[in-house]
Amino acid sequence: MTRALIAALLCLCCLPSLAAEAVRLSVAVTDQASPPYIMGEGALFAGQPGLAVELLQQAAEACHVELQLERQPGMRLLQNLQYGTVQASLLLSWNEERAQFASFPWRDGKPDAALRLATLRYALYVRNDSTLTWNGESLSNAAALVGYNLGWSVRADLTRHGIKAESAPGMVSNFNKLQAGRIEAYAAQDMMANAYLKLHPALHVHALPLPVVSKDYFMPFNKTFALQQPQLVQCLWQQMARRRDHLFRSRMAAYSEE
Repeated sequence: MTRALIAALLCLCCLPSLAAEAVRLSVAVTDQASPPYIMGEGALFAGQPGLAVELLQQAAEACHVELQLERQPGMRLLQNLQYGTVQASLLLSWNEERAQFASFPWRDGKPDAALRLATLRYALYVRNDSTLTWNGESLSNAAALVGYNLGWSVRADLTRHGIKAESAPGMVSNFNKLQAGRIEAYAAQDMMANAYLKLHPALHVHALPLPVVSKDYFMPFNKTFALQQPQLVQCLWQQMARRRDHLFRSRMAAYSEE
C-alpha cells in the first residue's frame, strides 16, 4: 500500500468525527416579543419561539451548530455583542455605530438584503385624542417629543428628520409615557407594538398611517468571531436566506392564530 493511499484512508477515517462535532454558538435575542419573529417576553420563549428563531434553528442544524440562545435587554445585547460575550445577535438592523463592532452580510457597499432575516417597519403611535400628523418627512408640530426604546436604531432616523427624541427602557415605559402625555408620540416596530396593544386595550393609542422607516434585519456576528469563523458565518447566513421565504409562508398561519 502506497503512502499516498494510506494518507487518504486516514483522512477519510477522520471525516465522520469532524462532521459530527458541532460548533457552539451563543446568540443574544431581545427579551421583548417581536411577533411573529420572536415570541415570549423576558428570559423565556413562548411554546412557538418565533419565525426568526425557527429559521435560525433550521440553519444551525444544517451548519452543524449547537445553539445557545440568551434573552437579553436591548442595550445589554449590543454591549455583549460588542465585547464578544455572545458571538451573534438575532434580528438587528445595520447602522454605522453597530458596524464598528458587528459583522453584517455585505454586498456592493451596503448590507446584503438577500441575506436578511426580515423587513420591519417603525410607526409613530399617538393618543387617540392627538392632533399630531406625520407626512413621511416631518411632524405637524416640530416641537413634539417622540419616545423610542433605548438601544433601538430608530433614534438615528428620528434625528435625521429633526425630531426631538427621548429614550425609555422599553415598550411598557414608552406606552405609559405616551398615555400620560409625557411624550407626544412613540416610534416603535409596528408588529411588536400592535401585538402589545392587542393585549392592553385600555391604552387608547393608534399608529399614524405613514411609517418612519422600513428596515432590513439581519443576524450580525461579533467581528472577531466572524474573522475566526468565516465559513461558519457564511453557512448560517446562506442557509437562513435559502430557507426564509418557504418557512415564513408555511408557518405564518400558525403564528397568526397566537
